Amino acid sequence: MLNSIRLGKALVAALIAAFLSTGAGAQAWPTQPVRFVVPTTAGSSVDIVARLVGEKLGGMIGQTVIVDNKGGAGGTIGADAVAKARDGHTFLLGYNGPITVAPSLFPRLPYDPRRDLAPIILAVTQPNVLAARADLGVDSVKDLVALARSRPGEIDYASVGNGSLSHLAMELLKMKSGVSLLHIPYTGGPAASLALGRGDVQVLFAALSNVQPLLRDGKVKLLAVSNARRSAALPDLPTVAEEGYPGFDATTWNGFLAPAATPKEVVQRLNEAIGQVLQLPEVKQKLLAGGAEVAGGTPEQFGELLKNETAAWTAVIERSGIKPE
Repeated sequence: MLNSIRLGKALVAALIAAFLSTGAGAQAWPTQPVRFVVPTTAGSSVDIVARLVGEKLGGMIGQTVIVDNKGGAGGTIGADAVAKARDGHTFLLGYNGPITVAPSLFPRLPYDPRRDLAPIILAVTQPNVLAARADLGVDSVKDLVALARSRPGEIDYASVGNGSLSHLAMELLKMKSGVSLLHIPYTGGPAASLALGRGDVQVLFAALSNVQPLLRDGKVKLLAVSNARRSAALPDLPTVAEEGYPGFDATTWNGFLAPAATPKEVVQRLNEAIGQVLQLPEVKQKLLAGGAEVAGGTPEQFGELLKNETAAWTAVIERSGIKPE
């Protein structure tokens, strides 16, 4: 009897899997609310993107979209939760840290982004802006480098977390310029920006949305953007590369990923639906106001970006000797 029950359960599971892998299964999806796991604290730039997309996506797919913040450990807690999800309705809005940085930073990562997560769509790209305290007396990257050389080890810089892109971007600048800066990690963009505003640190690479209140209050100056090219949101702000460091590129991206076992038809449906949301004029306008530019594209194109960036940040981590804390 027990063996019959077990065989029956196995057959049901196999039938469900077969159904989901067909076009009929994809058409039936979603059958319950969809959950977007955001591996950062509420109010972060990633969180803003998730809520903007989720608000519009729900009407397109006929289900509520819930944004679930699971921050901590450089984003790996949230990424791991999605990698292990098996309900068919849980997805990740990831960013560089837990996807292309963590594999080289954490020797015992509980998931493998390449094995356990499937790319859906690259949602947005945005520069990290290099912000300096207004009272630091610098107006450019060249000024900052000159000041750091005259005061080695005395200039503190914040990051949104150890091993985050804001951390790696500054380490890349240190490597290219040869200056010494003291790293102080914080738990997310809002906390790091608050520290900059209080004067606890002097400089910070962060998403524009995190430092905009400080900019409005006159507490910081923006020195450059971290992208390889200028940002549409800040066309007058030079890139770090233009300031004398060719090849500098530390672009922040946010992209949607699914558990690896998700049927391709569901991934494709989400790719198309999220792509449509991102092209809505009001969504594009709100994202650009926060410094984010809509990206889009196919799952395969997103996958290629992840592959190339993982290799690039592995080289920086190995050369700088960054270790998890």
